[in-house]
Amino acid sequence: MPVNYNFAFKNSKLRRWERPAPDNLLLSNASLKKKIIYLYQFFRSNPELFYPPGLILIATVTIQIITFYPTNNISKLESQHQEYTKVTRQLSGLDMRINTMKKHLNNIKVFYSQSTPVYLFAFYLQNSIPQGVQLNNYFVSETGFDIRASAFGIEQINEMITLLVESPIISKNTLVIKKINTTDSDISNSTANTNVSVEIQGRILKLDLEKRKQLYKESLAHGLLRKLMRFNDLNQLIRS
Repeated sequence: MPVNYNFAFKNSKLRRWERPAPDNLLLSNASLKKKIIYLYQFFRSNPELFYPPGLILIATVTIQIITFYPTNNISKLESQHQEYTKVTRQLSGLDMRINTMKKHLNNIKVFYSQSTPVYLFAFYLQNSIPQGVQLNNYFVSETGFDIRASAFGIEQINEMITLLVESPIISKNTLVIKKINTTDSDISNSTANTNVSVEIQGRILKLDLEKRKQLYKESLAHGLLRKLMRFNDLNQLIRS
C-alpha cells in the first residue's frame, strides 16, 4: 500500500507554495465572515464611492416607505373618486335641465296667475243672471269686464246687481253702473212693462292657486283643474 508522504520538506527550509488570494475576496471560497470583514474594510477605505449612491438609495427607500400609505389609500379610493366624478357630471346635467324647466314654468305661470279665465267668468256670470233678465252682450279682459243687460222691471236688474256683487270672481268695490235707460212698452205704461237696460262695469279678482282650485271644483271644470294640479305639483317639485 503506497504512503502519501513527501520527504522533501523534512528537515528543510523549503515551504509549501500556496496560491495567493484573488483581488476580489467575494469571488473566492473564503468564509462568510471574511467576506463581511472585506466588504466593511473596502467601504471604509473608499467612502467617496459609496456614500453618494448609498444616500440616494436610503432616501429612495425612505420616500417609498413614507408614500406607501397615501399611495395605497389613493389606489383604494380611485374607484370612489371615479364614481363621484360620474355622479357630479350627472348632477350638473340635472341642474341644467331643472333650470330649463324653471324657465318654461316661469313662461307659462302667467296663465295660472293672471285674472280669472273666461270660463270661470262665464260660469259665474250665468249664475248671476236671474229669471227675467236678458244678457245682451258682455266683454271681458284680463282686468275688467263690461256687461249690457235688459229686463222688464227694475227689480230684476237690482237682483242681478246683487248677485254680481256676491260673485267670488268680481271685485265688488269696483262694480259701477255705467248707464241705465228705461223705455216704456207700447202695450201699457205700467212699471211691469217698462224695459230697463243697463251697462255695468267692474274689475275681476286675481285668484291664487288655492282659490282657483276651489272655483274649478265648484264650476265642474275638471280639465282645467287637472292642468292646474299638474302645474302646481311640478312647480313645487322643482322649487323644493
